[in-house]
Amino acid sequence: MKDKRPDTDKFDARLAAVYRERTDKQQHYDDWASSYDSDLVDDLDYVAWRAAGDLFAERVDARDQPILDVACGTGLVGEYLRDLGFDQIDGADFSGEMLAVAARRNVYRELWQHDFTRPRRPEPGYAALICVGMFSFTTPRISDLPHVVDCVRPGGLCVITVNGAAWRELDLETGARRAAAEHGFTITEMITIDYIREQDIDARVLVIRR
Repeated sequence: MKDKRPDTDKFDARLAAVYRERTDKQQHYDDWASSYDSDLVDDLDYVAWRAAGDLFAERVDARDQPILDVACGTGLVGEYLRDLGFDQIDGADFSGEMLAVAARRNVYRELWQHDFTRPRRPEPGYAALICVGMFSFTTPRISDLPHVVDCVRPGGLCVITVNGAAWRELDLETGARRAAAEHGFTITEMITIDYIREQDIDARVLVIRR
Protein backbone atom coordinates (compact mmCIF):
# COMPACT_ATOMS: atom_id res chain seq x y z
CA MET A 1 0.00 0.00 0.00
CA LYS A 2 1.39 3.40 -0.97
CA ASP A 3 2.17 5.76 1.91
CA LYS A 4 -0.24 8.62 2.46
CA ARG A 5 1.07 12.19 2.34
CA PRO A 6 -0.02 13.85 5.60
CA ASP A 7 -0.28 17.60 5.99
CA THR A 8 2.76 18.22 8.17
CA ASP A 9 2.64 22.01 7.71
CA LYS A 10 -0.04 22.24 10.40
CA PHE A 11 2.64 21.60 13.04
CA ASP A 12 5.22 23.95 14.54
CA ALA A 13 8.00 24.50 11.98
CA ARG A 14 10.56 22.68 14.11
CA LEU A 15 8.39 19.57 14.15
CA ALA A 16 7.16 19.88 10.58
CA ALA A 17 10.75 19.77 9.36
CA VAL A 18 11.21 16.38 11.05
CA TYR A 19 7.89 15.05 9.75
CA ARG A 20 8.62 15.82 6.08
CA GLU A 21 10.00 13.21 3.71
CA ARG A 22 12.49 15.58 2.09
CA THR A 23 14.28 16.55 5.31
CA ASP A 24 17.76 15.17 5.96
CA LYS A 25 16.81 14.04 9.45
CA GLN A 26 20.30 13.27 10.66
CA GLN A 27 21.56 16.71 9.70
CA HIS A 28 18.44 18.32 11.15
CA TYR A 29 18.96 16.65 14.53
CA ASP A 30 22.67 17.43 14.49
CA ASP A 31 21.82 21.11 13.97
CA TRP A 32 19.03 21.02 16.57
CA ALA A 33 20.98 19.32 19.36
CA SER A 34 22.08 22.46 21.23
CA SER A 35 18.56 23.90 21.54
CA TYR A 36 16.51 20.69 21.43
CA ASP A 37 15.60 20.51 25.12
CA SER A 38 14.55 24.14 25.42
CA ASP A 39 12.62 24.09 22.12
CA LEU A 40 10.78 20.87 22.71
CA VAL A 41 10.34 20.73 26.47
CA ASP A 42 10.06 24.42 27.37
CA ASP A 43 8.37 25.81 24.25
CA LEU A 44 6.23 22.90 23.07
CA ASP A 45 5.59 21.07 26.37
CA TYR A 46 7.02 17.73 25.28
CA VAL A 47 6.11 15.30 28.06
CA ALA A 48 6.24 11.82 26.55
CA TRP A 49 9.72 11.15 27.94
CA ARG A 50 8.36 11.26 31.48
CA ALA A 51 5.11 9.40 30.79
CA ALA A 52 6.85 6.62 28.87
CA GLY A 53 9.58 6.47 31.52
CA ASP A 54 6.97 5.96 34.22
CA LEU A 55 5.31 3.15 32.23
CA PHE A 56 8.70 1.52 31.73
CA ALA A 57 9.55 1.72 35.43
CA GLU A 58 6.20 0.17 36.35
CA ARG A 59 6.87 -2.85 34.10
CA VAL A 60 10.60 -3.46 34.59
CA ASP A 61 11.39 -4.54 38.14
CA ALA A 62 15.13 -5.16 37.98
CA ARG A 63 16.88 -1.81 38.20
CA ASP A 64 20.35 -3.38 37.90
CA GLN A 65 19.80 -5.12 34.54
CA PRO A 66 21.25 -3.68 31.29
CA ILE A 67 18.67 -1.60 29.43
CA LEU A 68 18.81 0.37 26.19
CA ASP A 69 17.45 3.85 25.44
CA VAL A 70 16.79 3.79 21.67
CA ALA A 71 16.69 7.19 19.95
CA CYS A 72 18.09 8.58 23.19
CA GLY A 73 18.62 12.05 21.71
CA THR A 74 19.97 14.46 24.32
CA GLY A 75 19.45 11.95 27.13
CA LEU A 76 16.19 13.15 28.67
CA VAL A 77 14.83 9.62 29.05
CA GLY A 78 18.10 8.17 30.32
CA GLU A 79 18.44 10.83 32.99
CA TYR A 80 14.83 10.30 34.06
CA LEU A 81 15.32 6.53 34.34
CA ARG A 82 18.54 7.02 36.29
CA ASP A 83 16.58 9.12 38.77
CA LEU A 84 14.06 6.25 39.02
CA GLY A 85 16.84 3.89 40.05
CA PHE A 86 18.09 2.31 36.81
CA ASP A 87 21.87 2.19 36.79
CA GLN A 88 22.84 0.08 33.76
CA ILE A 89 21.65 2.26 30.85
CA ASP A 90 23.09 2.39 27.33
CA GLY A 91 21.90 4.82 24.66
CA ALA A 92 21.69 4.68 20.86
CA ASP A 93 20.89 7.43 18.37
CA PHE A 94 21.68 8.24 14.74
CA SER A 95 22.73 11.84 15.47
CA GLY A 96 26.30 12.29 16.63
CA GLU A 97 25.58 15.75 17.99
CA MET A 98 22.63 14.49 20.02
CA LEU A 99 24.85 11.75 21.45
CA ALA A 100 27.45 14.36 22.39
CA VAL A 101 24.84 16.23 24.44
CA ALA A 102 23.62 12.97 26.01
CA ALA A 103 27.18 12.07 27.02
CA ARG A 104 27.45 15.23 29.12
CA ARG A 105 24.60 14.01 31.35
CA ASN A 106 26.86 11.20 32.63
CA VAL A 107 24.01 8.70 32.95
CA TYR A 108 24.92 6.19 30.21
CA ARG A 109 27.40 3.31 30.44
CA GLU A 110 27.83 3.36 26.68
CA LEU A 111 26.49 5.41 23.77
CA TRP A 112 26.50 4.11 20.21
CA GLN A 113 25.44 5.59 16.90
CA HIS A 114 23.03 3.64 14.73
CA ASP A 115 20.33 4.21 12.11
CA PHE A 116 17.45 1.88 12.99
CA THR A 117 16.33 1.58 9.40
CA ARG A 118 19.03 -1.11 9.44
CA PRO A 119 19.28 -4.17 11.68
CA ARG A 120 21.68 -4.47 14.57
CA ARG A 121 21.44 -7.20 17.18
CA PRO A 122 23.66 -6.53 20.20
CA GLU A 123 24.94 -9.61 21.99
CA PRO A 124 23.89 -10.92 24.43
CA GLY A 125 21.00 -8.45 24.15
CA TYR A 126 19.44 -6.08 26.64
CA ALA A 127 16.98 -7.06 29.37
CA ALA A 128 14.62 -4.28 28.29
CA LEU A 129 14.51 -1.14 26.18
CA ILE A 130 12.65 2.11 25.84
CA CYS A 131 12.23 4.09 22.62
CA VAL A 132 10.58 7.50 22.79
CA GLY A 133 9.94 9.72 19.79
CA MET A 134 11.49 7.77 16.93
CA PHE A 135 8.42 6.42 15.13
CA SER A 136 6.44 9.13 13.41
CA PHE A 137 5.51 10.23 9.88
CA THR A 138 8.71 9.28 8.04
CA THR A 139 11.78 7.12 8.55
CA PRO A 140 12.23 4.93 10.47
CA ARG A 141 8.99 3.29 9.31
CA ILE A 142 6.78 1.18 11.52
CA SER A 143 8.08 -1.74 9.41
CA ASP A 144 11.48 -1.07 11.05
CA LEU A 145 10.02 -1.94 14.46
CA PRO A 146 11.74 -5.37 14.49
CA HIS A 147 15.15 -3.67 14.26
CA VAL A 148 14.41 -2.10 17.65
CA VAL A 149 12.82 -5.16 19.26
CA ASP A 150 15.78 -7.34 18.24
CA CYS A 151 18.00 -5.35 20.62
CA VAL A 152 16.49 -7.17 23.61
CA ARG A 153 17.13 -10.78 24.49
CA PRO A 154 14.26 -13.31 24.08
CA GLY A 155 11.65 -12.55 26.72
CA GLY A 156 12.82 -8.94 26.99
CA LEU A 157 10.38 -6.05 27.33
CA CYS A 158 10.15 -3.03 25.01
CA VAL A 159 8.27 0.22 25.67
CA ILE A 160 8.03 2.11 22.38
CA THR A 161 6.12 5.30 21.55
CA VAL A 162 4.54 6.16 18.22
CA ASN A 163 3.42 9.69 17.32
CA GLY A 164 -0.36 9.68 17.73
CA ALA A 165 -1.08 11.94 14.75
CA ALA A 166 0.90 9.62 12.48
CA TRP A 167 -0.69 6.58 14.15
CA ARG A 168 -4.12 7.75 13.05
CA GLU A 169 -3.34 9.34 9.69
CA LEU A 170 -1.11 6.51 8.42
CA ASP A 171 -2.93 3.59 10.10
CA LEU A 172 0.27 2.52 11.85
CA GLU A 173 -1.55 0.02 14.04
CA THR A 174 -1.96 -2.23 11.01
CA GLY A 175 1.77 -2.02 10.29
CA ALA A 176 2.73 -2.65 13.92
CA ARG A 177 0.55 -5.75 14.14
CA ARG A 178 1.89 -7.02 10.83
CA ALA A 179 5.48 -6.59 12.03
CA ALA A 180 4.67 -8.47 15.23
CA ALA A 181 3.06 -11.35 13.35
CA GLU A 182 5.89 -11.63 10.83
CA HIS A 183 8.75 -11.37 13.33
CA GLY A 184 7.37 -13.33 16.28
CA PHE A 185 7.02 -10.74 19.02
CA THR A 186 3.91 -9.85 21.00
CA ILE A 187 2.30 -6.46 21.52
CA THR A 188 0.87 -6.90 25.01
CA GLU A 189 -0.47 -3.37 25.54
CA MET A 190 -1.33 -0.24 23.57
CA ILE A 191 -1.61 2.80 25.81
CA THR A 192 -2.39 6.43 24.96
CA ILE A 193 -0.29 9.14 26.61
CA ASP A 194 0.32 12.86 26.13
CA TYR A 195 3.21 13.56 23.79
CA ILE A 196 3.59 17.24 22.77
CA ARG A 197 0.87 19.20 24.51
CA GLU A 198 1.27 22.55 22.77
CA GLN A 199 0.60 20.81 19.45
CA ASP A 200 -2.22 18.61 20.79
CA ILE A 201 -0.26 15.51 19.80
CA ASP A 202 -0.68 12.34 21.81
CA ALA A 203 1.25 9.08 21.48
CA ARG A 204 0.58 5.37 21.45
CA VAL A 205 2.84 3.37 23.68
CA LEU A 206 3.44 -0.16 22.48
CA VAL A 207 4.46 -2.57 25.23
CA ILE A 208 6.13 -5.48 23.46
CA ARG A 209 7.50 -8.79 24.64
CA ARG A 210 10.08 -10.39 22.39
